[in-house]
Amino acid sequence: MRIAINIIAIFAFIMQSISFVFGALNLRRPECVIDSIYNHFIFISFLCSQVTVVIFIAIYNFDLKAHRIKLLNYIYLIIVMLGSYIHITQLIVFNDFILTSCILLFFDCYIFRKIHHNLRNHASNHWGDSGLNQG
Repeated sequence: MRIAINIIAIFAFIMQSISFVFGALNLRRPECVIDSIYNHFIFISFLCSQVTVVIFIAIYNFDLKAHRIKLLNYIYLIIVMLGSYIHITQLIVFNDFILTSCILLFFDCYIFRKIHHNLRNHASNHWGDSGLNQG
């Protein structure tokens, strides 16, 4: 099952790369500062969408102690939130790359769940080590 999910992840990465190229080429010429900031936001979100697949493969396949670091989990969370903006936009607004967007939203949910689990365990370990919860 792990091999099939990894193949699906690689397929989603390739399709999202195609979407990234089309999205980057179709950005409008900015007419004001707000348009320029929005173009930068879209470009960074597309990059985060690509990185989301890499994060998913790393979290799904490897149980590293580095995945339990609180700061790294917050960085993952920001990257996945920016990437999920693109996935939702592709699914609802543009109606293109629908299957890829659905798969990537599933990956986003999996990463959110893992991050929440890691942060919750980090908080419970922190309180458990301090001796405050002992009765």
